[in-house]
Amino acid sequence: MKPSELSIDTRNYLLNRVLPKFISFLSLPILLRLINPIFWGEIALLVGLQSLFSGLFSQGKDASIERYFFRLSKKETKSYSKAYLIRTFLLLSLGLIVIELFFRFNIINFFDLPYGLPLRFALVGSLFLAHQKYLLAILRATKKSKKVLQYTQFIAVLLPLSQVLFVYFIIYIRDFNDRMIVSAYFFAQIIVLIASNIIIYRFIRKQIENGQKNLGTGTENISKYSNMAFLFILFSSFINWQDRYYIKYYLTEYDVGLYDVIYRYVDIIGVIIGSFLIALAPILFSKKDSGTKYFTSVENLIYLAFLIAAGGTFISKIAIEIILPESFHSAANIVPILAIGLAFASAASITTTIFDVNERKDLNFKGIFFATIINALGNIYLIPEYGILGAAFSMLISGIFWFLLVLYFAKAFGFTMKRGLLQIASINLLIVTNFLFWKESFIFDLFGILIFIIISIRSVRLTKDILKFSL
Repeated sequence: MKPSELSIDTRNYLLNRVLPKFISFLSLPILLRLINPIFWGEIALLVGLQSLFSGLFSQGKDASIERYFFRLSKKETKSYSKAYLIRTFLLLSLGLIVIELFFRFNIINFFDLPYGLPLRFALVGSLFLAHQKYLLAILRATKKSKKVLQYTQFIAVLLPLSQVLFVYFIIYIRDFNDRMIVSAYFFAQIIVLIASNIIIYRFIRKQIENGQKNLGTGTENISKYSNMAFLFILFSSFINWQDRYYIKYYLTEYDVGLYDVIYRYVDIIGVIIGSFLIALAPILFSKKDSGTKYFTSVENLIYLAFLIAAGGTFISKIAIEIILPESFHSAANIVPILAIGLAFASAASITTTIFDVNERKDLNFKGIFFATIINALGNIYLIPEYGILGAAFSMLISGIFWFLLVLYFAKAFGFTMKRGLLQIASINLLIVTNFLFWKESFIFDLFGILIFIIISIRSVRLTKDILKFSL
């Protein structure tokens, strides 16, 4: 393994994840000036539902094909993929029928979420999202990071552009308060996803040689791994999106819209950290014995997650006022608390890489399961009292618990945080200070810019250390 391989893959996957986020940052202010907070709240709820159903449709197969790709023969890979595709279409058909019946006969009150074209489009879109994840997992497993980057660039540019154009078209022929705006948002997504699925599939079918590096170590754990990955994905969806539904239940769709926009801003933590994990995973999974050398990279990534959280927090007050319409500025004060919560969640996700390497996906599930329960209870008790800030606190509490739990599990594999906990505590103290003095003067904002610059320099140096990893 050449030392530069991780650097190249990480660069590509970093661009692969950051570029869509950057384009989203550019398109989001435009969309938010076309879509009011109430409609954006409905979109956020449907995106959450879409995340849940794409997890259901995926059945954990995207995670298992990436983990076991080098152990499957060409014939086994084709059979595995064909069975997956058939099941997803059957699940979509069944899901549409069941939900149609439930709404027609008022069997469920889906947090008063209106049923119509937007929900139907969101469900269909979730199928193509699941397929796209599966196809990209194959590309990642074969270390085709350049191709992943190319396809992601295509989707990243075309998707928001299509959504802006479709939404603007509805506004042009109707008005700003027509619910068809929500339908247009998801219809544009379906068109782009269909095109991207076809293009990626054609490339894989023509050029990927599935049996090029068969490790011959067996796949007896693939079903168990896939099932645990499936459960992990479902509960990841719950912990990431259930807060919107509790906000809708206790508050309004307007509040959902405010919270979701700020969440998208803060979620840059997971985007950057995830790019490193995506680059690291195929390297570890392609070896019979990965050892423990990668533990240093895991610890450095955890530290980097909190540095990014701190940097984003201290620049957020200025950034949000520039990027977002004024109607969303009132929610900016949740940034510090949400940033710490998502940093702890990212740290937990980083640590679960150890379980993936050792084929212990059940430990991933145990961690996310208990964290999701705590997050749900926190939302129930805190949102009625503190509003969207309560949802942020709930994410913080569940994130801390999740990280400490998986850290405890990781001790069985020899992983401990030797020097990082004190550094993490110091960074979080800085973020809490920012939260306490959020309403202070412009001088404090200038001080925040200085801290942001210092943290950015430290983050760049740490990133260089991480990129030196090799087995």
